[in-house]
Amino acid sequence: MMGWCLSGTGAKWLAIFLLWFLLAGTAVSLTACQLTPQLFLATEPLPTLVPTLALVSSSPPPTQAVAAATATITNTAVPPTHTPTSPPLPTATVPASYRLALDAAQPQGYLSQFRLVAFYGSPTGPSLGLVGDWPREEMHRQLLSTIATYEPFSDRPILPAFHLVTTVANPHPPEYRHHVSLAMIEEWVAAAEVLETAVILDIQPGRADLLAEFGRVEYLLYEPHVHLAIDPEFTMDAGQVPGANIGQLYAAQINAIQAKMNAIGAEIGLNRVLILHQFRPSMLPDKALIEDYPFVEIVIDGDGVGPANVKISNYTTYAGEPAFEFGGFKLFPTDGDYPILSPAEVMSLEPQPMLIIYQ
Repeated sequence: MMGWCLSGTGAKWLAIFLLWFLLAGTAVSLTACQLTPQLFLATEPLPTLVPTLALVSSSPPPTQAVAAATATITNTAVPPTHTPTSPPLPTATVPASYRLALDAAQPQGYLSQFRLVAFYGSPTGPSLGLVGDWPREEMHRQLLSTIATYEPFSDRPILPAFHLVTTVANPHPPEYRHHVSLAMIEEWVAAAEVLETAVILDIQPGRADLLAEFGRVEYLLYEPHVHLAIDPEFTMDAGQVPGANIGQLYAAQINAIQAKMNAIGAEIGLNRVLILHQFRPSMLPDKALIEDYPFVEIVIDGDGVGPANVKISNYTTYAGEPAFEFGGFKLFPTDGDYPILSPAEVMSLEPQPMLIIYQ
């Protein structure tokens, strides 16, 4: 038992030794526990990562690198959203032979050489058709873009045309019509010549005298690129009112206009084109009496809003009737044609239209 007994001095040194041992163990234990918390509490990048980033000295700054990566992903994985832009102007729309060498001794045909695609409306502004819906330069660009869709189906060059309603029918007496100013018409005719674009002057006479309305613009038909249209729908007999009644145009009226246009065609050496709109038989009630003038080319234009099958049926009917020299076909892309015929469908008509009008 003596081996295990300690004197007071020995016990004191033993207690000191045990106390030192416990404190040292606690310190070791705390040091070990504090290492891991120090890793998760770090607020700066780990020291070993900093030199790794610094080594990429030849790469762009981080923001540029992210932008480049994003662009690569967009191009290869998800096509970028297309931002609508104005399509480029077609380059082969107006043929080099547009400016014809005219010889009064040998008048030339017109629609035997060219097909026309026209935008219709009033130069005074919107409401009558596509002309006036845009500034002229934008409208012309849209017209050329439309022509480009017809070129694969055409056997001849296609010319753009401004179809301008210059005498506009209205429901107000006494004449039931109003005029676009001659100054404005002349300005459009001059601009069209610069743009190598044809012009069709359209008369809706109301109850006014048709020959008088023709006489107002007759001098412009001496310009080779200017032609004429008359709208029977708005050619009123006594008691009829535009918008309330569908009018009619008689052969005697047409022949009187043709005689004047024929003289112009012979004088300038180029046939004049006369367009007659129709969507009902009653609009041209005596076609068989319409005479054939050598320097006037008549276009019967299949007019009217409605189902495609009805419009096609009308066009086919008119093609088999008297006075049909060339066909025209009118489309209403915003006013109720259903469906709108495509260029391929329009050009599959028999015979192919020589005038296509978008109103």
